[in-house]
Amino acid sequence: MVTWKRKTPLPTAAEGVVGTLRLARSDDDLATLDKGEIALVGLPDLDARQAQTLIDRHVAVVLNAARSSSGRAPNTGPQMLTTAGIVLVDLTSEDIWTRLKDGDTVRVEGGQVFRDELLVASGIELDEERTAADLQAAREGLATRLDSLAANATDHIHREHAMLMSGAQVPKLRTPLRGRPVVVVSRAYDDVADLKGLRRWIREQDPVLIGAGPGADVLIEAGLTPGIVVGALDNISDAAIKQAGEVVVTTPSGMVEGPERLERHGMEIVTFVASGSDDDLAILLADTNDAGVIVHVGAPSSLPKLLERPPTEAARMFVARLRAGAKIVDAKAVHHFSSRRHSLWPVFLLLVAGLAAVAVAIAITPVGQDWYDSIGEQLTDLGSWIKGLFT
Repeated sequence: MVTWKRKTPLPTAAEGVVGTLRLARSDDDLATLDKGEIALVGLPDLDARQAQTLIDRHVAVVLNAARSSSGRAPNTGPQMLTTAGIVLVDLTSEDIWTRLKDGDTVRVEGGQVFRDELLVASGIELDEERTAADLQAAREGLATRLDSLAANATDHIHREHAMLMSGAQVPKLRTPLRGRPVVVVSRAYDDVADLKGLRRWIREQDPVLIGAGPGADVLIEAGLTPGIVVGALDNISDAAIKQAGEVVVTTPSGMVEGPERLERHGMEIVTFVASGSDDDLAILLADTNDAGVIVHVGAPSSLPKLLERPPTEAARMFVARLRAGAKIVDAKAVHHFSSRRHSLWPVFLLLVAGLAAVAVAIAITPVGQDWYDSIGEQLTDLGSWIKGLFT
Protein backbone atom coordinates (compact mmCIF):
# COMPACT_ATOMS: atom_id res chain seq x y z
CA MET A 1 0.00 0.00 0.00
CA VAL A 2 1.26 3.46 -0.91
CA THR A 3 1.37 5.81 2.08
CA TRP A 4 2.28 9.44 2.45
CA LYS A 5 2.44 11.95 5.27
CA ARG A 6 2.43 15.70 5.66
CA LYS A 7 5.80 17.37 5.41
CA THR A 8 7.51 19.70 7.81
CA PRO A 9 6.65 23.40 7.31
CA LEU A 10 7.74 24.81 3.96
CA PRO A 11 10.43 27.49 3.68
CA THR A 12 8.45 30.64 2.96
CA ALA A 13 9.14 34.24 2.10
CA ALA A 14 6.80 37.11 2.86
CA GLU A 15 4.71 35.81 -0.03
CA GLY A 16 4.99 32.43 -1.71
CA VAL A 17 7.68 29.79 -1.49
CA VAL A 18 11.35 30.51 -2.26
CA GLY A 19 13.82 27.78 -3.16
CA THR A 20 16.46 26.45 -5.52
CA LEU A 21 15.10 25.20 -8.83
CA ARG A 22 16.08 21.71 -9.97
CA LEU A 23 15.29 20.29 -13.39
CA ALA A 24 14.02 16.71 -13.25
CA ARG A 25 13.36 15.60 -16.80
CA SER A 26 13.08 11.88 -16.02
CA ASP A 27 11.97 9.61 -13.20
CA ASP A 28 15.61 8.89 -12.35
CA ASP A 29 16.18 12.62 -11.74
CA LEU A 30 13.48 12.66 -9.07
CA ALA A 31 15.66 10.61 -6.74
CA THR A 32 18.39 13.29 -6.84
CA LEU A 33 16.19 16.08 -5.43
CA ASP A 34 16.84 17.51 -1.95
CA LYS A 35 14.67 18.86 0.82
CA GLY A 36 13.17 22.31 0.20
CA GLU A 37 14.01 22.41 -3.52
CA ILE A 38 11.58 23.42 -6.24
CA ALA A 39 11.32 20.66 -8.83
CA LEU A 40 10.56 21.38 -12.47
CA VAL A 41 9.22 18.15 -13.95
CA GLY A 42 7.40 16.95 -17.05
CA LEU A 43 5.11 14.22 -15.73
CA PRO A 44 1.81 13.80 -17.58
CA ASP A 45 -0.78 12.02 -15.44
CA LEU A 46 1.47 12.07 -12.38
CA ASP A 47 1.20 8.63 -10.79
CA ALA A 48 1.43 7.43 -7.20
CA ARG A 49 4.99 6.11 -7.51
CA GLN A 50 6.31 9.41 -8.86
CA ALA A 51 4.42 11.38 -6.22
CA GLN A 52 5.75 9.21 -3.40
CA THR A 53 9.32 9.79 -4.60
CA LEU A 54 8.76 13.56 -4.55
CA ILE A 55 7.25 13.32 -1.07
CA ASP A 56 10.12 11.21 0.20
CA ARG A 57 12.60 13.81 -1.15
CA HIS A 58 10.73 16.55 0.80
CA VAL A 59 10.59 19.01 -2.10
CA ALA A 60 8.82 22.29 -1.44
CA VAL A 61 7.15 22.83 -4.82
CA VAL A 62 6.50 20.76 -7.95
CA LEU A 63 6.23 22.71 -11.20
CA ASN A 64 4.79 20.36 -13.79
CA ALA A 65 5.32 21.23 -17.46
CA ALA A 66 2.63 18.66 -18.31
CA ARG A 67 -0.93 18.16 -17.08
CA SER A 68 -0.77 16.41 -13.73
CA SER A 69 -4.14 14.83 -14.45
CA SER A 70 -5.57 14.71 -17.94
CA GLY A 71 -8.72 12.86 -16.93
CA ARG A 72 -7.82 9.82 -19.02
CA ALA A 73 -7.06 7.73 -15.95
CA PRO A 74 -7.76 8.10 -12.21
CA ASN A 75 -4.17 8.86 -11.11
CA THR A 76 -3.70 9.60 -7.42
CA GLY A 77 -0.34 11.39 -7.66
CA PRO A 78 -1.63 15.00 -7.61
CA GLN A 79 -3.83 14.37 -4.58
CA MET A 80 -0.95 12.72 -2.73
CA LEU A 81 1.25 15.81 -3.23
CA THR A 82 -1.34 18.34 -2.13
CA THR A 83 -2.32 16.24 0.89
CA ALA A 84 1.37 16.09 1.86
CA GLY A 85 1.52 19.90 1.78
CA ILE A 86 3.59 20.19 -1.39
CA VAL A 87 2.65 23.02 -3.72
CA LEU A 88 1.73 21.65 -7.17
CA VAL A 89 1.50 23.93 -10.20
CA ASP A 90 0.55 22.86 -13.71
CA LEU A 91 2.50 25.31 -15.87
CA THR A 92 0.85 26.78 -18.96
CA SER A 93 3.85 28.81 -20.16
CA GLU A 94 5.64 27.54 -23.25
CA ASP A 95 9.38 26.92 -23.55
CA ILE A 96 9.66 26.56 -19.81
CA TRP A 97 12.75 24.33 -20.07
CA THR A 98 14.67 27.10 -21.80
CA ARG A 99 13.39 29.94 -19.61
CA LEU A 100 14.67 28.43 -16.37
CA LYS A 101 18.05 26.95 -15.51
CA ASP A 102 19.05 24.36 -12.97
CA GLY A 103 20.16 26.12 -9.78
CA ASP A 104 18.07 29.28 -10.26
CA THR A 105 16.58 30.78 -7.12
CA VAL A 106 12.88 31.26 -7.77
CA ARG A 107 9.77 32.28 -5.87
CA VAL A 108 6.43 30.56 -6.46
CA GLU A 109 3.22 32.32 -5.51
CA GLY A 110 -0.32 31.63 -6.62
CA GLY A 111 0.72 29.63 -9.68
CA GLN A 112 3.26 32.24 -10.79
CA VAL A 113 7.04 31.73 -10.90
CA PHE A 114 9.38 34.68 -10.30
CA ARG A 115 13.14 34.95 -10.74
CA ASP A 116 14.77 38.14 -9.50
CA GLU A 117 11.18 39.31 -8.93
CA LEU A 118 10.46 39.05 -12.67
CA LEU A 119 7.60 36.82 -13.79
CA VAL A 120 9.08 34.00 -15.91
CA ALA A 121 6.27 31.42 -15.92
CA SER A 122 2.71 30.91 -14.80
CA GLY A 123 0.20 28.14 -14.41
CA ILE A 124 -2.62 26.73 -12.29
CA GLU A 125 -1.97 25.87 -8.67
CA LEU A 126 -3.79 22.69 -7.69
CA ASP A 127 -5.11 22.44 -4.16
CA GLU A 128 -6.56 19.47 -2.29
CA GLU A 129 -10.12 20.27 -3.34
CA ARG A 130 -9.16 20.56 -7.02
CA THR A 131 -7.11 17.35 -7.09
CA ALA A 132 -9.88 15.40 -5.30
CA ALA A 133 -12.43 16.65 -7.84
CA ASP A 134 -10.15 15.78 -10.76
CA LEU A 135 -9.62 12.28 -9.37
CA GLN A 136 -13.37 11.69 -9.00
CA ALA A 137 -14.07 12.99 -12.50
CA ALA A 138 -11.37 10.70 -13.95
CA ARG A 139 -12.85 7.70 -12.16
CA GLU A 140 -16.31 8.45 -13.53
CA GLY A 141 -14.90 9.06 -17.02
CA LEU A 142 -12.99 5.78 -16.98
CA ALA A 143 -16.11 3.90 -15.93
CA THR A 144 -18.02 5.45 -18.84
CA ARG A 145 -15.30 4.54 -21.35
CA LEU A 146 -15.11 0.99 -19.99
CA ASP A 147 -18.88 0.65 -20.41
CA SER A 148 -18.51 1.87 -23.99
CA LEU A 149 -15.64 -0.57 -24.61
CA ALA A 150 -17.70 -3.49 -23.29
CA ALA A 151 -20.75 -2.53 -25.39
CA ASN A 152 -18.75 -2.09 -28.59
CA ALA A 153 -16.76 -5.28 -28.02
CA THR A 154 -19.96 -7.26 -27.48
CA ASP A 155 -21.48 -5.82 -30.66
CA HIS A 156 -18.31 -6.61 -32.63
CA ILE A 157 -18.28 -10.24 -31.39
CA HIS A 158 -21.95 -10.69 -32.32
CA ARG A 159 -21.50 -9.33 -35.84
CA GLU A 160 -18.15 -10.98 -36.59
CA HIS A 161 -18.48 -14.18 -34.58
CA ALA A 162 -17.82 -16.45 -37.59
CA MET A 163 -14.55 -14.69 -38.41
CA LEU A 164 -13.47 -14.42 -34.79
CA MET A 165 -14.35 -17.97 -33.78
CA SER A 166 -13.53 -20.03 -36.87
CA GLY A 167 -11.49 -17.69 -39.05
CA ALA A 168 -14.15 -17.35 -41.75
CA GLN A 169 -13.12 -14.92 -44.52
CA VAL A 170 -9.59 -14.63 -43.12
CA PRO A 171 -7.30 -15.37 -46.08
CA LYS A 172 -4.58 -18.01 -46.07
CA LEU A 173 -1.18 -16.51 -46.75
CA ARG A 174 1.53 -17.68 -49.12
CA THR A 175 4.08 -16.82 -46.45
CA PRO A 176 4.16 -19.73 -43.96
CA LEU A 177 3.41 -18.59 -40.41
CA ARG A 178 2.58 -21.87 -38.68
CA GLY A 179 4.61 -22.10 -35.50
CA ARG A 180 6.82 -19.15 -36.44
CA PRO A 181 7.36 -15.96 -34.42
CA VAL A 182 5.73 -12.89 -35.95
CA VAL A 183 6.30 -9.18 -35.30
CA VAL A 184 3.35 -6.90 -36.06
CA VAL A 185 4.45 -3.27 -36.33
CA SER A 186 2.00 -0.36 -35.91
CA ARG A 187 2.90 3.29 -36.33
CA ALA A 188 1.75 4.33 -32.88
CA TYR A 189 2.94 5.08 -29.37
CA ASP A 190 6.59 3.98 -28.89
CA ASP A 191 6.93 2.22 -32.25
CA VAL A 192 10.50 3.31 -33.09
CA ALA A 193 11.84 2.63 -29.58
CA ASP A 194 10.02 -0.71 -29.42
CA LEU A 195 11.49 -1.83 -32.73
CA LYS A 196 14.97 -0.69 -31.75
CA GLY A 197 14.72 -2.73 -28.56
CA LEU A 198 13.87 -5.84 -30.60
CA ARG A 199 16.91 -5.67 -32.91
CA ARG A 200 18.84 -8.38 -31.16
CA TRP A 201 15.80 -10.65 -30.79
CA ILE A 202 14.93 -10.24 -34.49
CA ARG A 203 18.48 -11.22 -35.50
CA GLU A 204 18.35 -14.31 -33.31
CA GLN A 205 14.79 -15.49 -33.99
CA ASP A 206 14.28 -14.44 -37.64
CA PRO A 207 10.53 -13.69 -37.24
CA VAL A 208 8.12 -12.81 -40.02
CA LEU A 209 7.85 -8.99 -40.02
CA ILE A 210 4.33 -7.70 -40.65
CA GLY A 211 3.74 -4.01 -41.28
CA ALA A 212 0.25 -2.90 -40.26
CA GLY A 213 -0.48 -0.10 -42.76
CA PRO A 214 1.98 2.74 -42.02
CA GLY A 215 3.81 0.34 -39.73
CA ALA A 216 5.48 -1.05 -42.86
CA ASP A 217 7.24 2.30 -43.28
CA VAL A 218 8.47 2.06 -39.68
CA LEU A 219 10.15 -1.21 -40.63
CA ILE A 220 11.64 0.25 -43.82
CA GLU A 221 12.95 3.34 -41.99
CA ALA A 222 14.65 0.98 -39.53
CA GLY A 223 16.40 -0.82 -42.40
CA LEU A 224 14.16 -3.91 -42.20
CA THR A 225 12.12 -5.50 -44.97
CA PRO A 226 8.46 -6.28 -44.26
CA GLY A 227 7.62 -9.85 -45.13
CA ILE A 228 3.91 -9.00 -45.19
CA VAL A 229 2.04 -5.70 -45.35
CA VAL A 230 -1.55 -5.59 -44.11
CA GLY A 231 -3.94 -2.66 -44.35
CA ALA A 232 -6.25 -0.46 -46.35
CA LEU A 233 -4.64 0.46 -49.65
CA ASP A 234 -4.70 4.18 -48.79
CA ASN A 235 -2.58 3.42 -45.72
CA ILE A 236 0.12 1.50 -47.62
CA SER A 237 2.95 3.45 -49.25
CA ASP A 238 4.49 2.69 -52.64
CA ALA A 239 7.77 1.83 -50.89
CA ALA A 240 5.97 -0.75 -48.76
CA ILE A 241 4.25 -2.29 -51.78
CA LYS A 242 7.56 -2.48 -53.63
CA GLN A 243 9.55 -4.08 -50.80
CA ALA A 244 6.96 -6.35 -49.21
CA GLY A 245 7.06 -10.05 -49.83
CA GLU A 246 3.25 -10.21 -49.70
CA VAL A 247 0.53 -7.54 -49.61
CA VAL A 248 -2.84 -8.08 -47.93
CA VAL A 249 -5.33 -5.31 -48.71
CA THR A 250 -8.18 -4.95 -46.24
CA THR A 251 -11.51 -3.69 -47.53
CA PRO A 252 -14.97 -3.75 -45.93
CA SER A 253 -16.72 -3.97 -49.31
CA GLY A 254 -14.48 -6.42 -51.09
CA MET A 255 -13.62 -3.80 -53.73
CA VAL A 256 -10.07 -2.44 -54.05
CA GLU A 257 -9.87 1.13 -55.28
CA GLY A 258 -6.80 2.29 -57.18
CA PRO A 259 -5.53 -1.10 -58.36
CA GLU A 260 -3.21 0.63 -60.83
CA ARG A 261 -0.78 1.28 -57.97
CA LEU A 262 -0.44 -2.44 -57.45
CA GLU A 263 -0.22 -3.16 -61.17
CA ARG A 264 2.57 -0.61 -61.49
CA HIS A 265 4.67 -2.62 -59.08
CA GLY A 266 3.60 -5.95 -60.54
CA MET A 267 2.35 -7.02 -57.13
CA GLU A 268 -0.30 -9.68 -56.69
CA ILE A 269 -2.40 -9.00 -53.63
CA VAL A 270 -4.49 -10.94 -51.18
CA THR A 271 -7.85 -9.36 -50.32
CA PHE A 272 -9.08 -9.45 -46.73
CA VAL A 273 -12.78 -8.51 -46.58
CA ALA A 274 -13.21 -7.06 -43.10
CA SER A 275 -13.71 -3.82 -41.20
CA GLY A 276 -11.25 -2.57 -38.64
CA SER A 277 -7.92 -0.87 -38.13
CA ASP A 278 -4.79 -2.15 -39.81
CA ASP A 279 -3.17 -3.39 -36.61
CA ASP A 280 -6.08 -5.39 -35.18
CA LEU A 281 -6.66 -7.06 -38.58
CA ALA A 282 -2.93 -7.84 -38.84
CA ILE A 283 -3.06 -9.54 -35.42
CA LEU A 284 -6.18 -11.47 -36.44
CA LEU A 285 -4.53 -12.54 -39.71
CA ALA A 286 -1.36 -13.75 -37.96
CA ASP A 287 -3.34 -15.60 -35.30
CA THR A 288 -5.63 -17.35 -37.81
CA ASN A 289 -2.61 -18.42 -39.88
CA ASP A 290 -1.25 -20.17 -36.77
CA ALA A 291 1.68 -17.93 -35.86
CA GLY A 292 3.57 -19.33 -32.89
CA VAL A 293 3.91 -16.02 -31.08
CA ILE A 294 2.87 -12.48 -32.04
CA VAL A 295 5.00 -9.58 -30.82
CA HIS A 296 3.24 -6.22 -31.17
CA VAL A 297 5.36 -3.13 -31.77
CA GLY A 298 3.55 0.16 -31.16
CA ALA A 299 0.86 -1.36 -28.96
CA PRO A 300 -1.00 0.76 -26.40
CA SER A 301 0.99 0.35 -23.20
CA SER A 302 -1.93 0.79 -20.81
CA LEU A 303 -5.71 0.64 -20.63
CA PRO A 304 -6.08 4.47 -20.69
CA LYS A 305 -4.01 4.62 -23.88
CA LEU A 306 -6.20 1.95 -25.47
CA LEU A 307 -9.28 3.92 -24.49
CA GLU A 308 -7.90 7.03 -26.20
CA ARG A 309 -8.76 5.39 -29.52
CA PRO A 310 -12.22 5.84 -31.06
CA PRO A 311 -14.65 3.50 -29.26
CA THR A 312 -15.10 1.04 -32.15
CA GLU A 313 -11.32 0.84 -32.80
CA ALA A 314 -10.58 0.28 -29.13
CA ALA A 315 -13.16 -2.50 -28.99
CA ARG A 316 -11.80 -4.24 -32.10
CA MET A 317 -8.23 -4.06 -30.78
CA PHE A 318 -9.38 -5.43 -27.42
CA VAL A 319 -11.17 -8.37 -29.09
CA ALA A 320 -8.24 -9.10 -31.44
CA ARG A 321 -5.79 -9.28 -28.53
CA LEU A 322 -8.30 -11.30 -26.51
CA ARG A 323 -8.64 -13.79 -29.38
CA ALA A 324 -4.86 -14.13 -29.76
CA GLY A 325 -4.68 -14.91 -26.05
CA ALA A 326 -1.32 -16.17 -24.81
CA LYS A 327 0.21 -15.83 -28.30
CA ILE A 328 0.42 -12.05 -28.17
CA VAL A 329 3.05 -10.18 -26.21
CA ASP A 330 4.15 -6.54 -26.25
CA ALA A 331 7.54 -5.62 -27.66
CA LYS A 332 8.64 -4.04 -24.37
CA ALA A 333 8.25 -7.37 -22.56
CA VAL A 334 10.29 -9.21 -25.20
CA HIS A 335 13.02 -6.57 -25.00
CA HIS A 336 13.08 -6.84 -21.20
CA PHE A 337 13.78 -10.56 -21.24
CA SER A 338 15.94 -10.79 -24.36
CA SER A 339 18.25 -7.95 -23.28
CA ARG A 340 19.14 -9.48 -19.93
CA ARG A 341 22.61 -10.97 -20.24
CA HIS A 342 23.33 -14.03 -18.16
CA SER A 343 26.69 -14.46 -16.42
CA LEU A 344 28.90 -17.34 -17.59
CA TRP A 345 30.20 -17.99 -14.08
CA PRO A 346 27.29 -20.26 -13.00
CA VAL A 347 27.71 -22.31 -16.19
CA PHE A 348 31.47 -22.55 -15.64
CA LEU A 349 31.05 -23.65 -12.02
CA LEU A 350 28.49 -26.28 -13.01
CA LEU A 351 30.89 -27.57 -15.65
CA VAL A 352 33.76 -27.78 -13.14
CA ALA A 353 31.51 -29.51 -10.59
CA GLY A 354 30.41 -32.01 -13.23
CA LEU A 355 33.97 -32.80 -14.26
CA ALA A 356 34.99 -33.22 -10.62
CA ALA A 357 32.12 -35.65 -10.04
CA VAL A 358 33.12 -37.68 -13.10
CA ALA A 359 36.75 -37.72 -11.93
CA VAL A 360 35.79 -39.01 -8.48
CA ALA A 361 33.53 -41.66 -10.00
CA ILE A 362 36.35 -42.91 -12.25
CA ALA A 363 38.90 -42.83 -9.42
CA ILE A 364 37.04 -45.41 -7.33
CA THR A 365 37.07 -48.01 -10.11
CA PRO A 366 40.02 -50.40 -10.72
CA VAL A 367 40.48 -49.05 -14.22
CA GLY A 368 40.47 -45.56 -12.87
CA GLN A 369 43.15 -46.42 -10.34
CA ASP A 370 45.37 -47.75 -13.12
CA TRP A 371 44.81 -44.55 -15.12
CA TYR A 372 45.70 -42.29 -12.21
CA ASP A 373 48.80 -44.38 -11.38
CA SER A 374 49.93 -44.12 -15.00
CA ILE A 375 49.24 -40.37 -15.11
CA GLY A 376 51.14 -39.92 -11.82
CA GLU A 377 54.18 -41.71 -13.19
CA GLN A 378 54.12 -39.62 -16.37
CA LEU A 379 53.87 -36.39 -14.37
CA THR A 380 56.82 -37.54 -12.19
CA ASP A 381 58.92 -38.24 -15.30
CA LEU A 382 57.93 -34.86 -16.77
CA GLY A 383 58.94 -33.11 -13.53
CA SER A 384 62.32 -34.87 -13.49
CA TRP A 385 62.95 -33.91 -17.12
CA ILE A 386 62.13 -30.22 -16.46
CA LYS A 387 64.35 -30.25 -13.36
CA GLY A 388 67.18 -31.68 -15.41
CA LEU A 389 66.99 -28.74 -17.81
CA PHE A 390 67.96 -26.34 -15.04
CA THR A 391 70.66 -28.41 -13.30
